[in-house]
Amino acid sequence: MLAFLLLGALLFAFFGAVAIPFMLIGLLFKLIFLPIRLVFFLLGGVFRLVFGLIGGLLGLLVAPVVLVVVGVTVIGALVAGALALLAPMLPVALLALLAWAIYRVARRPTPAF
Repeated sequence: MLAFLLLGALLFAFFGAVAIPFMLIGLLFKLIFLPIRLVFFLLGGVFRLVFGLIGGLLGLLVAPVVLVVVGVTVIGALVAGALALLAPMLPVALLALLAWAIYRVARRPTPAF
């Protein structure tokens, strides 16, 4: 167990020492491309500002239309849901209507005048 622990520590140190040059190369590339990254950062900020303002203004214009459409859609969905819940009662309602019609026909009307 001790040999495994010692071997693991030696491998850890070896791979750590091997990783140092790669880390330095990565740092070198970051330093080389720093001016390009700064230019793109500044251009990105300008584009973000312009498109953010345009998007905000379009949002102010489009939002009321979207809210009306969503409202109509929600009301339509509620009506459709209510009809879907009442649809199984349709045969019972038709039977009740038939019974009422038979009752109306069978009842002798009394003269009101």
